[in-house]
Amino acid sequence: MKFFNNWVIVLILVSTGVFAQNSVKHKVVQGESIYSIAKKYDVKESAIYELNPNVKGKPLQLKTVLMIPAKGKQQVVTTTEIPENHKVSKGESFYSISKKYKISVEQLEALNPTISSANLKIGDELNLSKDKIVLVPKLETTQEKPTIVVSEPSEGTFSDNEIVHKVLPKETKYGISKKYKITISELERLNPTIVDGLPIGTELVIKKKEAVLNVVNEDNKDNFVERPLDADVLAKADFLIGKASNNLGARYRSGGTNSKGFDCSGLMFTTFQELDITLPRSSHEMAKYGFEVPKSKAQKGDLIFFTTNRRGTISHVGMITEVTENEIKFIHSSTSSGVIISSSNEDYYSRRFVQINRVLN
Repeated sequence: MKFFNNWVIVLILVSTGVFAQNSVKHKVVQGESIYSIAKKYDVKESAIYELNPNVKGKPLQLKTVLMIPAKGKQQVVTTTEIPENHKVSKGESFYSISKKYKISVEQLEALNPTISSANLKIGDELNLSKDKIVLVPKLETTQEKPTIVVSEPSEGTFSDNEIVHKVLPKETKYGISKKYKITISELERLNPTIVDGLPIGTELVIKKKEAVLNVVNEDNKDNFVERPLDADVLAKADFLIGKASNNLGARYRSGGTNSKGFDCSGLMFTTFQELDITLPRSSHEMAKYGFEVPKSKAQKGDLIFFTTNRRGTISHVGMITEVTENEIKFIHSSTSSGVIISSSNEDYYSRRFVQINRVLN
């Protein structure tokens, strides 16, 4: 009996040693998700869930210790180990490949002028040799948006162009809104910096010719006709994804619109302003802009909406960064982890999905 007990102890110690050699411990820090951790260690999300079944379907908490399959640590591509070519596999895009090898989308496109993001196919071989990179100059629009600066316009007079008002001493939001026959909320939407005050000399946008936004038509979803996105739209989507990704790890802050902290709609509002697209300041109102598309036709750069409250109304928004056959990845600011990239397949989000809107057109 004593011999049997000793033998069992030896087996347990050996099994523990083998498990430790095949996995490593990772403590969750702010801004991380299962998706980002899987990318960091170059393993599949399913492999992490297999070793950590207790975290599946739940919001990832800070300081949670996860067991990660150790094999991925040897597979991470470093900046000094870029191969000559890359063969495209299922679910990959120019954006995900550029991130993998730490080069820009523009460089990747310049190296592969005969292949575009829109027609990227499984098995395509992309050139990655940096000594052949030719930087592509940014396209600039030939037309400039005219701006009319108005100090004392006739009451109720509007132009098709942008109207700007310079704040004079003793002026108030109420007085200005009455002068131009707009609401105070509309004035604050167009000028988010004045929510907390109205400094003298501030130039206020009174009416803006918006770049893209159209009110959602309820019939659009059913009558949706898929059209291939042109190179310009794809480039804009990659640009927005890059801008939003610069904030990965930023904390969640209610009402936040800068690197000190974002709420979900604040991250989208700030990101789309980089393209002079002014979105509403709440996820509920954002869901009324652009046009709704079926989930099966989602594209990167689209807005994705969820309901996270008990009323069942839209209360959370993110931007799609990657679409595969069975999964949608999106960047957003979550209350628990700040700015992260999450998956539509995560149980929490799959049960709360509402709709997808396209605002890049």
